[in-house]
Amino acid sequence: MTQKKLDVVYKREFINFPKRIGPAAVREFYNQMGIDYDNDMEIMTYIAPDVAAQKAASLVSDKQKENFKLLDLGAGTGLAGAALRRAGFLGNISALDGSAGMLKVAMEKGIYSDSTEHILTSSNPLPYSDHSFDMVVSVGAFGKSMMEPDCLQEVLRVLKPHSYMIITVRMYSEVQDYKVRFYDELDRLEAAGLMKICSSEKFPYYKWDEISDDFKVKLADQYGEVLELQKLYIN
Repeated sequence: MTQKKLDVVYKREFINFPKRIGPAAVREFYNQMGIDYDNDMEIMTYIAPDVAAQKAASLVSDKQKENFKLLDLGAGTGLAGAALRRAGFLGNISALDGSAGMLKVAMEKGIYSDSTEHILTSSNPLPYSDHSFDMVVSVGAFGKSMMEPDCLQEVLRVLKPHSYMIITVRMYSEVQDYKVRFYDELDRLEAAGLMKICSSEKFPYYKWDEISDDFKVKLADQYGEVLELQKLYIN
């Protein structure tokens, strides 16, 4: 029974993911997925939100967590926001996502201070002023057909100096071109003195070991990384 559920979820979330490239197709997909998404992620043992939240919590004191103003960038249905609350972040958490359907589910959980429907691109900057947030957390939002690497500097803009950005990414085998561009951009920003890569740790994003062999799943693709980035320069 477990295997059948896992097969159904894998097909719905990954096989049926839009083949058309671009944020509009991805937004349409996620608008339709909001109702099933949380349950699907539970079946696939999706731990990225908790990994990100624990990394964020390790960087600040309990006193700071009481008042920190956070941005959940690519909030989806609020899994990361809920994880941040469990990790002790009691201050304001703003949710931003390009999918109205996902945000509706997120806001129903009562964990966010506010929400904004917005697709971040290099020509469509974040609707926040400079140095607005004490921390930015982004779980699974940087990736092919989602947020592009050239958006990283814009995210740094809304961070306060010396604050942290926590990002989880899954650079699976079919997005090697994106992976190169993503890490090249990190290197560029670090070389420019705008940020520092403090750590990068691999972890199991999902648990796919029991998915049917019919899908020909590459089990290496179930792993991802959590990145700890620190803003250095007031830009």
